[in-house]
Amino acid sequence: MTRIWFNRTFSNVRALFDLVRQGDGSGEFHLVCSHTQSGFPGLLSAHETALEPTGLTGLDYVDFCLHFCRERRIDCFWPGKEARLLAAHRERFAAQGVELFAVAAPEMLEILFDKARFYVEARRFSIPPPDSVEFSTPDAFETAYARLRMAHEVLCVKPADGVNGAGFRVIEEQRSGLEILLQGALYSIHLDGLRQLLREAETFKPLLLMEFLGGSEYSLDCVGDGRRLVAVTQRKKARAGGYGQEIVEIHALTDAVSEMTAAFGLRGLFNVQFREGQNGFRLLEINPRFAGGIGYTGAAGLNLPYLALHGLIHGFPDRPFPLVAASTQVLEVPQFHRIEAAA
Repeated sequence: MTRIWFNRTFSNVRALFDLVRQGDGSGEFHLVCSHTQSGFPGLLSAHETALEPTGLTGLDYVDFCLHFCRERRIDCFWPGKEARLLAAHRERFAAQGVELFAVAAPEMLEILFDKARFYVEARRFSIPPPDSVEFSTPDAFETAYARLRMAHEVLCVKPADGVNGAGFRVIEEQRSGLEILLQGALYSIHLDGLRQLLREAETFKPLLLMEFLGGSEYSLDCVGDGRRLVAVTQRKKARAGGYGQEIVEIHALTDAVSEMTAAFGLRGLFNVQFREGQNGFRLLEINPRFAGGIGYTGAAGLNLPYLALHGLIHGFPDRPFPLVAASTQVLEVPQFHRIEAAA
């Protein structure tokens, strides 16, 4: 039995656990899940659970993880929280017999998490990133806006270092700030309102000004062996107000992800996001982790979490798995568990 620890991560790890357990007919993998909250959904699907202390960050958290691995006899560690930092301390875990899974080398992870640096690197791929400019002062924003607005009708802004779309806003010039507020446009901001916020801050962490891509979004769940793409499922997301996702097969997307897998040395389970714009597909980001929609991939019939985990521990086959699941429309259906709480 191999004991695998998943520290604090996103709630959709529940779907990942369910898929691993479905694929693990021999019962080889013992899944350990920890979180700071006892009601975390991922705890329901793990074999073993634990509560993490709150407030730990940086090297203090690394020390906690090393102690946890010793105490719980962990064989493999699949990190969520502080994944970049933990990857940099991989040798400390190896010294006590723990294999720490990282999608890429620490220096590559730094690039993937910094959107500005990543977009510079990604311009060489067959599907490039959006047209964008990094800025960190109000004056730099005005210069960038004047240049990009000449080429693109609508622009948007987001943090250079962000997760799950936090801070993303479409910049509007027509509707007033009050109209945007009253009409519930959660991901929009008026140009004058943005300018005011930037002036009030004067300096701030780097932001990206980008062309807005108004077409469909595609999320690719991928498994790599550090050199090549082993398996992939492509999900076309429903437009606003729609339900479910469509499993598709677009060879240009697969080819682009194959390039990225080799260029960044991607290993294990990761996610790549694309979106269509006026000039075709554009690369949004590589997420060096499992995606929020991993459950959709499972519903389509290709068990990527199990394939990734088995490959990371036993090695990946020379022949790749099927690159796509059959084209179909899928809905992710949550599993419900009855929990008896103490009175």
